[in-house]
Amino acid sequence: MRIVFATDIHHGFHAVADLLARTEADITILAGDLVSRAFYRYETAWRFMELQQILEGHRNKAGKETSLYKVALHLQKTTHDRALRDHAGEYVRLADQAERFLQRSYDRLEGIFRQFPHHNIYVLPGNYDMDLRETSLRDRNLHLQMITSDGWRLGGYGGARVHTPGMPDHLQVPFREKMTPRGIQSEALTFFRKVSPHILVLHEPPYGSFDLVPGTGHTGSLGIRHYLDESPARVVFSGHYHENWGGQCTGGICFFNPSNFGRTEGIPSPRPGGYFLDLIIDEQGPEVGTLRRIEKGEVRDIIDYRVTEQGLDTIILDEKRYARMGGTVPRVSHIRPIRQLQRIRSFFLQHETIETMELIRKLRQVYRDIAKQGMEVAFDLLGSVSFGMAEKGSDMDLVVYLRERDCMLDELDTCQIPRPLAAVF
Repeated sequence: MRIVFATDIHHGFHAVADLLARTEADITILAGDLVSRAFYRYETAWRFMELQQILEGHRNKAGKETSLYKVALHLQKTTHDRALRDHAGEYVRLADQAERFLQRSYDRLEGIFRQFPHHNIYVLPGNYDMDLRETSLRDRNLHLQMITSDGWRLGGYGGARVHTPGMPDHLQVPFREKMTPRGIQSEALTFFRKVSPHILVLHEPPYGSFDLVPGTGHTGSLGIRHYLDESPARVVFSGHYHENWGGQCTGGICFFNPSNFGRTEGIPSPRPGGYFLDLIIDEQGPEVGTLRRIEKGEVRDIIDYRVTEQGLDTIILDEKRYARMGGTVPRVSHIRPIRQLQRIRSFFLQHETIETMELIRKLRQVYRDIAKQGMEVAFDLLGSVSFGMAEKGSDMDLVVYLRERDCMLDELDTCQIPRPLAAVF
């Protein structure tokens, strides 16, 4: 079974279309924060947050656990304070406007899904989402639902234990979990115990796994952690924490957070999106996963995760993109002759010839043309071109790397060079 998992979509619907167009999977899951806001204009969102603060003060005075929407409706009927009554009326009007905006957003997303009828797509609400049962995505909703594929049970629980400014609280999916003198009360724990899934699809992670907040500590769900400590679960997908991403296997369970799929604001700079996980699960459990990124309509592989008896082996495939995500690339120490060769090469590249640049330009055009035909090709440059010292009439020495799933073997059991590439040579 192959699962494509993305989380924290943040209104990145064009990238979702690219994802569906360029991946194949038995199940595709988008897990939480399908949207990033409840209003089209940021000015409206800021005003709504001001009204939330005003009404929260009155709710706290009353000591009642109820939605701000109900507080506003009650104040409209009972208060003699004209300014407060106006605030309450404005809150109700903007909350209704937010619901209409969210409904239109989910309609857009469902419209994209319907363009790919061969994909088996499920969604999960996050803390920015409304109850998906009340939207056009209702038939794809995984919250408090279980599905079965290839003998594997998948159970979902959405939402997050966090206050989300700018989102009407009466629309949000509640994350029902609290500590009591009698122990923890957790809707997620009760649900997972009932359906006993092998694969958990979450927005908020369990306590202790990809939930570390600097200066605060672990903040994930204790109820879900209780279930994992007593259950036959094998895989946990989660999101919510964009910077706390990766893969790990412990206690026979593999945890994955591929980071945000949609762009998000951050400090000191915005965090780009497009990240998702492509995971293969065989009869024994998770086998191999690849952290990938949709970038300008193309899929880039960043990390391979290979499950072994000892845990999870991480293989960095793209050091530059891995570093941009916040990963630390291990330092590589070459032997002395290689270091000397690199210094010499760097010197000559400072005086790169026009002929070298022209040859490389033609080579780039070659692999772009080949990529349009569905093949993935990479080159290592050797000789004079590698040193930037090509002259008029120089040849080009290179090593060609071709990734081809359907290999045509010749009489020496060697992959034949595909015709488009052979024609170039």
